[in-house]
Amino acid sequence: MIRKYSLIIEGDGAGYSGYVPELPTILVTGNSIEDLTARAKEAIRLYWETLHSDRSPASTVREIEVELPV
Repeated sequence: MIRKYSLIIEGDGAGYSGYVPELPTILVTGNSIEDLTARAKEAIRLYWETLHSDRSPASTVREIEVELPV
């Protein structure tokens, strides 16, 4: 399954930081935008791995769509 997330990037040549608004617990830093992006991808992957492993066997995951005002 492929999901897309936003990565908000701040910083300059001295270093970068970023966060994923859809997953507020994801905060990353890196020396380059490529490094930052790779770290964000890994953090998101670990987030979902942990979420699924900590879930009760009786629970169900359902994806929903919500329309928000612009």
